[in-house]
Amino acid sequence: MKKYILIAVLAAAGLWSCNEDSLDANITVDSNFQSTNEGKDGWVAEFAGFAATADSTQLDTGSITALLPRGLDTTQYGFRVLSRYSKGNLFSYLKKRVTGFKPNKPYEMELQVDLATRYSASAVVDKVTFKAGVSQIEPLTKLVSGTYTFNLDKGTVQQPGKAVLLAGSIASTNPDSRYHTLATYSNNGQPVTVTTNSDGELWFFAGTDSDYKDTTIFYFDRIIARFKEL
Repeated sequence: MKKYILIAVLAAAGLWSCNEDSLDANITVDSNFQSTNEGKDGWVAEFAGFAATADSTQLDTGSITALLPRGLDTTQYGFRVLSRYSKGNLFSYLKKRVTGFKPNKPYEMELQVDLATRYSASAVVDKVTFKAGVSQIEPLTKLVSGTYTFNLDKGTVQQPGKAVLLAGSIASTNPDSRYHTLATYSNNGQPVTVTTNSDGELWFFAGTDSDYKDTTIFYFDRIIARFKEL
């Protein structure tokens, strides 16, 4: 099965194209996690929401590029993210800086993300939500009053915050829960407008917001972003 994680109005992580002859400059970024930088295509995994005092009995996190599991194309790689926090909410996310835009310029963007999951609706309903967004500033995990906190407004597990452009359930549609399946998220083809920062940059993040107390493992399959200059 082919891999897809899309973030569109033409930018995707790793491969760029720009038409200098067109007044409507297009940029495409495509991350498939196959080769560069150990397959991570410039994406970095981070975690937020846990107490500074959390120990290994309460918290377990990990990330690596790995072959996709059975049910998908097992010859292809994805970005594997493992997380567990038994004491509360945990936001597990990938982030990437994208350059090459014009400074302080609005761009039209569409976004779609494919995520490999094996969790049924009965297991995760209202407990885990997929979220993705774009920001002028870097998404970061910061220590605030004893808790490692996400610095952007992601909202609650059930509700997306102001920084979130894309949100949805991570429940698998495959009745065989032993296998991961490919879940697709998009903004239904409706573009949104984003404005670059003064350095001509945008930051992307995509992750899972979870109140699920047990271990979850997800595979980010491919991330593509497309941008059109306004």
